[in-house]
Amino acid sequence: MTSFAVEILCNRHGFERFRVKIVKRFNMPSNIIIPELSQRSTIGEIKCIYVGRDISNKEVERFLLNYFREKGMLERIVKMRMIT
Repeated sequence: MTSFAVEILCNRHGFERFRVKIVKRFNMPSNIIIPELSQRSTIGEIKCIYVGRDISNKEVERFLLNYFREKGMLERIVKMRMIT
């Protein structure tokens, strides 16, 4: 796991791409996912996700989809893929 590339429709810019970096940590609980939010006010608010050692790629993808659904951004996502 290295990152997810997200392409989203933006009202201001038309089309925007950003990456969400995935960092596997061994010094935290093995089944936890912690997002790190960006300080800039961009479309992609998550810049990094810290995951425990027992978290799979599917769980990270489900976390991202749930996050975008809660923020109301899921219907604007054009493409989301994992980059290794």
